[in-house]
Amino acid sequence: MTGAAPINASGCACCDDDQGTCAPWCGRDPAQGRVVAIFLDPPMAIARVGGADQPMDAYAWQMDENPHRGVQTHIVPALSLILQSERGDGHWPHRLVARLPDRITFKDRAGRIKPVAPFFEIWATLQDPDGSTVAVPVTEAFLQARKAQLSDLIFTVDAGNRKAQSRTKLASCAALAHVVFPADAYWPHRLDAISPRTRDQVPLVRPDAPLPLGSVQTFVPNHENWCCQTRLDQVRLRFTPGKGETFGPPDATIATASPRTPGDFEPAVTEYGTAHAMTRPENRILSGDTPWSGFNFRTGGTPKWPTPQDSYDGAREGAGDGWGTIDDTCDLIVQAALTIENRVFRAKARAFAGPPDFAPDRRPMYSIRDELEDRELPEATPDLTTTPDEILDLFRRIFETASLVNLDQRRAWALGGNAGMLGGSSADDPDWDAGLSPRLGPKSMRAEDAPYAQITPDYTPGQGATRVPASGAPDTLPYTLVVQQVHARMADSPILREFLARRPDRVRQIIRPPFGHVADLPARVGIRKPAEVPVGKWDAEDGAARREPRSQPPPRYRDPRDVLDLAYDMRMPPFMRHSMGVPLSITRRQYDLLMGYLDRLETDPSWRADPAATLDGGQCD
Repeated sequence: MTGAAPINASGCACCDDDQGTCAPWCGRDPAQGRVVAIFLDPPMAIARVGGADQPMDAYAWQMDENPHRGVQTHIVPALSLILQSERGDGHWPHRLVARLPDRITFKDRAGRIKPVAPFFEIWATLQDPDGSTVAVPVTEAFLQARKAQLSDLIFTVDAGNRKAQSRTKLASCAALAHVVFPADAYWPHRLDAISPRTRDQVPLVRPDAPLPLGSVQTFVPNHENWCCQTRLDQVRLRFTPGKGETFGPPDATIATASPRTPGDFEPAVTEYGTAHAMTRPENRILSGDTPWSGFNFRTGGTPKWPTPQDSYDGAREGAGDGWGTIDDTCDLIVQAALTIENRVFRAKARAFAGPPDFAPDRRPMYSIRDELEDRELPEATPDLTTTPDEILDLFRRIFETASLVNLDQRRAWALGGNAGMLGGSSADDPDWDAGLSPRLGPKSMRAEDAPYAQITPDYTPGQGATRVPASGAPDTLPYTLVVQQVHARMADSPILREFLARRPDRVRQIIRPPFGHVADLPARVGIRKPAEVPVGKWDAEDGAARREPRSQPPPRYRDPRDVLDLAYDMRMPPFMRHSMGVPLSITRRQYDLLMGYLDRLETDPSWRADPAATLDGGQCD
């Protein structure tokens, strides 16, 4: 925003009260109403590490349904907040300006990855004399109208990397940072983490060599041409994560990446692999004589939580002893305390700094939002207005996720794990899982895996009952190509709806159920009473469900006490792993909604006949 936008009577640039586009609080007297709470928006954010000086610009997803290219998700630039030096010399203090980027880039000109650095806005909930409430941005003018100032707003930020602690169970192997500052302390506050310890413990991260986990910063209010959709004078805190580097003790120098057969957990030998530097010389700052150096998840022959157990440097080399390295990813807790009107109001938010993500036009099958909706929202009920679009969006996201998965590697890895968990004679024995359905060994996704495998055997005629694909030059990843081809069709609205209406039982069969709630599960493992799902006859006259017996029992939820429900098979999503080390499924809410939608398509003529029931809301190309 420069100066081109008009300013209306409320003082808001780029908004027009006559058109009703201003926010509810636009033009409101900052002294009006009683403060009842404050909050941070967003309450949860994802950051991504990167070494570039400039963070990522904002972008949004856009769906393109070009009939010549098929359904594609694109990213488009979105309004971004950019730091501008108040003194004009490039240094702090900074204020924020808003601009729309010309294009989105993920690296700078030097090839360094741009970090994702989220903002947290401070808002206040006000109550008017009539009892109504409204959320307003906390600005300097808002505070002054209530006889307060920016220094009365205090931020407390705690950042931590507890990966080593989670395995050794010792706080001396954690890396923790803690900063406290007022909103008008505009310089970047470094999150330099050290390890807590008792007298006789050696800290993994010493006070004289802290682990840099990034920084947090507030900004000088920008009062020029503000817009109620992007208040540049609102109090904001930004978290800029670390650079994405690895740190270790002095001996964490050179390691060997051993050659492995695709899909194998570890190689038979460690010789002749590619040597690589684990840490840069200046990053070898950690203590070497701690329990984290030499850690081994095999010690004692018992599982070491959290999973995956082998996610540390050294786990797949030789005896599997760790090199004692950690990175600069972290979790963050942001707390705000505002003293105003003789009270202290508090708010809290969280952030998670993870590795970069270079699949911006590929949406996840389900996100943190889906996880939260699965926990908090009531049971999903099919609705003719919204459900078709939700199901289409789910299948498009499934395709986008599937297009990123190396299914050949995942299949080989999962089938090997099945044999180890269930006592198979050999992971490569094609009949160690004889009698099981779906198959859990090398015959998974082959003709012998009927009725689950129907298309894959025909699409991969050169593959036998092998765990590791027998691939040649023109057919390097046979299973990966199949899953993309199959799911690409399901991202097209008319094709998907026709398939769901024509073969509902196939969909119920091939979708892996989620784990059941406690109330869904039998008292003893092995008693296989199916849990009810929204399937049955539907009475179109009064809209009431009429449950009737089926020729086959309805799909049941998985039981985490049943070892077969912990094994990997080709049900969708095939061979994918949940963060807890069990086979992945769609969420409970997504599953119930899909099953309910199949039931309506199958049994309610109005859903099949009504043109509005098309999966894209009636807009078919």
